Amino acid sequence: MSPMYWYILSLIITIVIEFSVIWIFVRKDTSKLFLYAVLINSFTLPLATFSYQNLINNFYLIEILVIFAESILILLLLKTKYQRALLISFVANFITAMISLLFFI
Repeated sequence: MSPMYWYILSLIITIVIEFSVIWIFVRKDTSKLFLYAVLINSFTLPLATFSYQNLINNFYLIEILVIFAESILILLLLKTKYQRALLISFVANFITAMISLLFFI
């Protein structure tokens, strides 16, 4: 299968998982939370993928940077405290990173 297939599949899986985590923490306005998950991951996943493939071949460093970037986006979109945004981002990205390690890397 083509690399584009795997990229789109990983984006869909990431959006679904991270939306689920955000929803578990917030539990309101499902459609808005799904839109936020799509927006956040449409921004961070391409950057992370490009960075891993072309700049920094260090999966763990990129995941840490993604956690901090997404925590800021969650903070701004959900209008929550930074500690909560960081926790949501950490949990969501920990789960997707473990799945990535199992299936994609």
